[in-house]
Amino acid sequence: MPTDISTGISNTISLYNTLSRKKEAVTPREAGKISLYVCGVTPYDALHIGHARAFLTYDVLRRVLEWQGQQVIHVQNVTDVDDKIIARANQLGVDALELASRFAEEGAQELDQLGCLRAHHYPRVTGNIENIVAMIEVLIEKGFAYAKGGDVYFDVSKDEDYGKLSGQKVEDLQAGARISPGDLKDDPLDFALWKAAKSGEPAWRSPWGDGRPGWHIECSAMALDILGEGFDIHGGARELAFPHHENEVAQSESYLDGRCFAQTWWHCGELRVNGVKMSKSLGNFVTLQEGFAKASPQVWRLLFLMTHPQSPLDYSEDKLQQSKTSWARLTNALAEVPETSSDSDVARAFEQRFAETLMDNLNTPEALAAVFDAVSEYNRGGDAVLAGAARRALEVLGFTFETKKVGDELTPRLIELLIQVRHDARERRDFKAGDQIRDELKTLGIILEDSPGGTKWKLES
Repeated sequence: MPTDISTGISNTISLYNTLSRKKEAVTPREAGKISLYVCGVTPYDALHIGHARAFLTYDVLRRVLEWQGQQVIHVQNVTDVDDKIIARANQLGVDALELASRFAEEGAQELDQLGCLRAHHYPRVTGNIENIVAMIEVLIEKGFAYAKGGDVYFDVSKDEDYGKLSGQKVEDLQAGARISPGDLKDDPLDFALWKAAKSGEPAWRSPWGDGRPGWHIECSAMALDILGEGFDIHGGARELAFPHHENEVAQSESYLDGRCFAQTWWHCGELRVNGVKMSKSLGNFVTLQEGFAKASPQVWRLLFLMTHPQSPLDYSEDKLQQSKTSWARLTNALAEVPETSSDSDVARAFEQRFAETLMDNLNTPEALAAVFDAVSEYNRGGDAVLAGAARRALEVLGFTFETKKVGDELTPRLIELLIQVRHDARERRDFKAGDQIRDELKTLGIILEDSPGGTKWKLES
């Protein structure tokens, strides 16, 4: 598929903006460039398929934006110091920063396996302490934050717009709110910008004493440092809209004297198991490596994209099997399609439908429906031009096709000979021998398909 959108199709993507609660055209701050910040991992354990679904969502968004011809600057942070990391490190008897570094690198390699493009920047909290401290100092100077007993808190009462991203009302949040034991904040809704050091925990020097950043301030400081104010798209899982992203908006726009922090907030849906969010704390997760043992990265990509990126996805083994079957159908039809132009009416109509669905809030299920319709048409006798367009469309979404080889050039001829032996056995009504040949070939990953026109073989997907 061409790198630009077909003539007559809008090359401006519209995304549902959590902040405005409506779909809006993404108008880049700088023509031809899109700045994208995605909340990344807190690396205290292996990635699970819920993480994978989220990161793949922004991988596809980036690919589509680049297909539009935009230059994307993709930033994905790493929260490499956090309560969960410290607790896990203490449990394992290892250094917290070393644990975080190891899981961060392992996670990046697993996302490589999934086919996700590497972000251009992976800022880490531990590498941005100076920027974070400087931002907190400004918030204190402007009266939006206060220091108390070595901690620093953001004063939510000073932000008249608090709740505008998530739709939460301060009065509702105040009902039943309590200050946890050990917290020194003035109000239950205030949140920590800096935490005083505790014995045995990683700590850095600051004007308020040794300590470490609170959770929310890191993303604000790192996004502003790399992308600057008013950047184009902020992404992350929907569960982060409150309190994490709400607090990001509050502290960032207070720091910026009311100017815009991020233009579009585009949240992805969670992955559920039997209706419950997949999470390590609930123990209902499948690690990404366990996932790869169940199915190929292409099958997982298809599974994730068959549900709208902003909708919840309820995972099941049945859905995974359906994706295996669907991917086999696509590869059987498109893996060997030769490179063609799109110079046909039917191919151009397909490309228009495919592009329009993606421009409308990255509607991947509808885009894939267009691909499956094209494959059905091709299988009914459509030309290779349509098949070539369908294959290029899948490549836009990050799918790859690998041609499997069976032995040397003599092996296919031996398979054909076995097919003939099986045919002769069936002609003699020796169905047991025929079935044995079929079953033995299947154990080798070779599938026989009988039809009125004869028997064909293929490699198992």
